[in-house]
Amino acid sequence: MAFAEVMIVTLAEGEISELHVGLKGTMNALFLKDLAQKTRRGLQGRVLQGLSGGGVCYGYDLVPGETGSRRINASESKVVQAIFRDYEAGLSPRAVARKLNEKGIPGPSGNPWRDTTIRGHFGRGTGILNNELYVGRLVWNRLTYLKDPKTGRRRSRHNPPEKWIVHDVPALRVVDDELWEAVKARQGSIRASDRVVKARATRFWERRRSRHLLSGLVRCQECGSRYAAVGRDYLACSAARGSGTCSNRQSIRRPALEGLILDGLRQRLMAPELVEEFIRAFQKEINHQRREDDALRDAKGRELADIRRKLDGLIKAIADGLRAPGLQQRLDELEARRIAIEECLAASLTTPVRLHPNLAQVYRRQVEQLHQALDHPEIRDEAVQVLRGLIEQF
Repeated sequence: MAFAEVMIVTLAEGEISELHVGLKGTMNALFLKDLAQKTRRGLQGRVLQGLSGGGVCYGYDLVPGETGSRRINASESKVVQAIFRDYEAGLSPRAVARKLNEKGIPGPSGNPWRDTTIRGHFGRGTGILNNELYVGRLVWNRLTYLKDPKTGRRRSRHNPPEKWIVHDVPALRVVDDELWEAVKARQGSIRASDRVVKARATRFWERRRSRHLLSGLVRCQECGSRYAAVGRDYLACSAARGSGTCSNRQSIRRPALEGLILDGLRQRLMAPELVEEFIRAFQKEINHQRREDDALRDAKGRELADIRRKLDGLIKAIADGLRAPGLQQRLDELEARRIAIEECLAASLTTPVRLHPNLAQVYRRQVEQLHQALDHPEIRDEAVQVLRGLIEQF
């Protein structure tokens, strides 16, 4: 804005200068950090009093007029107990969620039950089966949340157990110790099974999952939920598989569905106006590359002229009898740089680019080979992003 000669004026500070941006920005950052520390200290004090450190989980209600106080919700607590009993009896989280949805019991926030709501994350203490508040134990500060500077999203990190704040709240117990320990024993046996141990040994969660052409874009026609991966090459309605709220149990192979999409795109991209747009974009890109090449050659030419002047000066100085330390080394460095630039300029002296006489046919041929772009390892990611931009929903 300074380059555009535009001033920033605020009611409190008047005209804003570089001093305000630097000094005030630093002060504001320190203030926010100090405020975050004070907030955490205040929350810790509330937790040590047995009060809520933020929000209320399923099975409890907030007490009106008493900030942070909770009480057991009679109907929801019975659902929690039923979930623990069903899981102990051998039902999977998915089967438990489907059972609750079939009975018409609303889940947290009134949404349908899902297997992830029940299973949660064992290490993070999330999910119905891992919430220690149900056995009268309030655990706080399990996780630290930081903002990823690349994506702007919050990322959670585990805190060591010695940093956890644990406080007993027996008045909030809804599950007895025997049932809790039975559930933990079953979870432990599952985690210790050969299949799970081998899967965890691969540390699959650290690998970046490849993004497919249709990831997050396919929706169920019956309920509108997203299609999710079931198996290696199949997609199915996530609501039907995860919560049982949809009757559409049919799955479809991802390659077959991608083939249908690509066929549709090929037909749409053959429209005459899109062919003309391709030709315009191609010519624009060629002209842009030419300008960049010309600018690079000009810069190399100016550098070469400067090096030649320096070489002439050094040679003249040596001819006049100058013998300074490092003079020969400097002369060799300039000579090597001169040769490198001349070779670079000679290599860039190519014939002018001539546009293909029938770009429309080239375009049609490339469109017909869209599927090959998705199979090419070097351009696959870029091709997927471009093609996803053409698909709104399927």
